[in-house]
Amino acid sequence: MTSIILAQAATTDGDDSMLLWAFVLLAIALFLLFMELFVPSGGILAIVGAATVVGSLVCFFLYSTSIGLVALGIGIVFGPVLAWLVFRWWVDSPIGRRMILGGDDMDLGQSPEESYSASAHAQKERASANQDLIGASAVAETPLRPVGVVRIGDRRMQALSEHGIIEAGTTVIVTEALDNQLKVRPSKD
Repeated sequence: MTSIILAQAATTDGDDSMLLWAFVLLAIALFLLFMELFVPSGGILAIVGAATVVGSLVCFFLYSTSIGLVALGIGIVFGPVLAWLVFRWWVDSPIGRRMILGGDDMDLGQSPEESYSASAHAQKERASANQDLIGASAVAETPLRPVGVVRIGDRRMQALSEHGIIEAGTTVIVTEALDNQLKVRPSKD
C-alpha cells in the first residue's frame, strides 16, 4: 500500500509546496498541543492546534485527494491512540504528577499507597500539633465575625468564634483545634 501511495505521489499533479505546508502545519499543531500541557492558556492553544491540524489536512487534500484521504485515515485511527498513550504517560510522569491537582512533589518514586500513607500521616501530625492549644488563653487580634486572627504567645492563628462576634483585644479560650483552625469563645475573666 505504501508503494502505491508513493507511486501516486510521484505522478501527482499537486503542488509540492502544499505537501510541505501540510507537514509544517502538522508539526506546528503537534507543538501547540504539546504546549497546552505546560502553558495555562485556558484551551486556546488546543483550539489553535486543532485548527492547525484541519489546515494541515486541507493542504494534504490540495496536494492530492488520495494523500488527503490517507492522512485523514491516519489521523482518525492513530490520533486517539496517540492521545491516549500520551496522556497515560503524562499522568505517571514526574512533571505530570506535580501539575495534576492532588499530586505531590514529595511522592516521586513512591507507590500510590505509600504516597497516600505519607500524606495521611503528615495531616495527622498537623492536626495533633494544635491539640495542645485546647484550653489555652489567647487575644483576638482582629474581630472574629465569626472568623478572625488570634495571638497565642508569639503565634498568630486563624480562629472561629463559637458564639457570635468577638471584638479585637478580647481575651478568648481555645475550645477546639481542627486542622489549622481553632475554635474559641470569650473568656469569662
